[in-house]
Amino acid sequence: MKRLIVNADDFGRSAGVDRGIIRAHRDGIVTSTTLMTNAPQAEDAGALARATPTLDVGVHLVLTYARPLTDPARIPSLVRADGSFGRPSELLAREIERDEALIEYRAQFARAGKLIGHAPSHIDTHHWVHDHPALSAAVCQLAVETGAAARTHTPRQRDEYRAKGVRTTDHFVREFQHPGHIEVADLLAVIARLEDGVTELMCHPGEPDLELVATSAYGRERPIELATLTDPRVRAALERDHIALTTFLAL
Repeated sequence: MKRLIVNADDFGRSAGVDRGIIRAHRDGIVTSTTLMTNAPQAEDAGALARATPTLDVGVHLVLTYARPLTDPARIPSLVRADGSFGRPSELLAREIERDEALIEYRAQFARAGKLIGHAPSHIDTHHWVHDHPALSAAVCQLAVETGAAARTHTPRQRDEYRAKGVRTTDHFVREFQHPGHIEVADLLAVIARLEDGVTELMCHPGEPDLELVATSAYGRERPIELATLTDPRVRAALERDHIALTTFLAL
């Protein structure tokens, strides 16, 4: 049997992103999302989540955007001299301390629970930085502590997490992103290649947002993803191939 979780990253990043995620859930195939608790619209996103109980909500753990929730002095290996988070290339060039990442991850998970009114069901990372061994170890430990499911990027990482009792999907699809890969035909091709078991498809929908376009390299692509995820041909393909939509909460 083939089951599919469609997770929209970056909930809370901007008003346009939040509107797009809710629309992609209500009118399209998005089943879950992950919340950026240190982002400008985090509180508004939490309110939207509480008003949309059918949307499964987890935490988009952030070390590469804005500022930490904890005192930067406690996590020196993760921040710039001014206490802010840097770009992924800056973070991954550092000697990252696993325990420092876990301190910040715990704070973000706790805030997400307060914002959405219940325990988050799953976790993943902004810019997919838990390819890094220290950050992967921190994500896995947080999942063990909280009982949350976790995104895993490779079969090896999946097996490592499962060996420690962490719930994960069987497969992860990262390829639905960037120009040339986010039109309806691209998503239909992904659907046609799905394997048996549970697959997570990562996506980044959003409604047009001038502020986001000015501050994000991916601002213009999000409405394209939204149009694709809500296109009736996509849902028809899922029904034709007997692929059931599901959530991390149901894992």
